[in-house]
Amino acid sequence: MNASVNPALPAPSFFGELAQRRRSVYAYVDAPVPRTVIERALADAVLAPNHHRTAPWRFFVITREARHQLVSAYEAAARRTERDVGRAAQRAQDAPVNVVVACVPALDNPRVVASEEEFATAAAVQNFLLSLADAGVGSLLTTGALAESPEVAALVGLEAPGAHVVGVINVGYPNPERPIPRRPDAQLDRVIRWIDAH
Repeated sequence: MNASVNPALPAPSFFGELAQRRRSVYAYVDAPVPRTVIERALADAVLAPNHHRTAPWRFFVITREARHQLVSAYEAAARRTERDVGRAAQRAQDAPVNVVVACVPALDNPRVVASEEEFATAAAVQNFLLSLADAGVGSLLTTGALAESPEVAALVGLEAPGAHVVGVINVGYPNPERPIPRRPDAQLDRVIRWIDAH
């Protein structure tokens, strides 16, 4: 949170600064991201809270060498949905690394609520993105007809009941020649209401 939102707030904490640094990055330099950086981010991701300790999240890291498989999946999804195949192929190659994120709900547990498994997976994604930002690595969570397609699900081998792709995360170092626009003010008064005792 920055001073322009509320000048009365104290200086940002380390976490506040990290949250500010996490931005959606659309352009990357053609440079590899060390495996150790991604592994640390994944270790941070799975610290997310989840009901009944089901750990519903799954992460599938697609390296540059295996990226042609994601390209093929996107092309197939584009043909099936009558989208631009060339553009779909380019989207699969926008970043040096892609991470497919899936939710595998523990439906065999009668206490599990499917929506809570989704929330837990989303929390793990945010941990992952923040950890990457802490390492100076950019990211972008992509969703929609290509990223969440059955073709991508087949690529990573999702077969369990209720298992589905949540999105594909682009990972790489930001291209300094494509600056990221300034983050708009949060306008906290529009989204927060305190309910006090009367």
